[in-house]
Amino acid sequence: MTGQLRIIVLDASPTSRKILEVILHREGHQVVCFADSLEALRFLSRHGPADLLFLGLDLLRMDVLDVMKYLRSQPRFHPMVAVALLNERDGMLVRLKARLAGAQLVVTKPLVRQRIVALVSAYPYRRASAQESNQRAGSIPLQ
Repeated sequence: MTGQLRIIVLDASPTSRKILEVILHREGHQVVCFADSLEALRFLSRHGPADLLFLGLDLLRMDVLDVMKYLRSQPRFHPMVAVALLNERDGMLVRLKARLAGAQLVVTKPLVRQRIVALVSAYPYRRASAQESNQRAGSIPLQ
């Protein structure tokens, strides 16, 4: 691991939040968990962007697409490059919804420690390659 990340977990499931919190804390990361979308957005507005956001597909009080739309509309949140959607199922429809929401990854439940650790460990490299790829293509990075 190359350093401690600030990670936000926003999911309606208390079990998923706790599992991610324990796994990520043991890996040395700062983790803040929320069940409520509006609370998470208020926290981010006060404390700035996280390095990584785990976002449940079924959220309380706000749809996942609305949360992502809000985050992408605010320039101060552009550094949150990686967003991983949490979902019970995997498949083409889920991946399409993730892409439409602006997420780069889909993490299927049950949450397995090895997959979570691998995903988070690859995060800095994923961010660097996304920036390099966008610069080569001449496009503006989504960060």
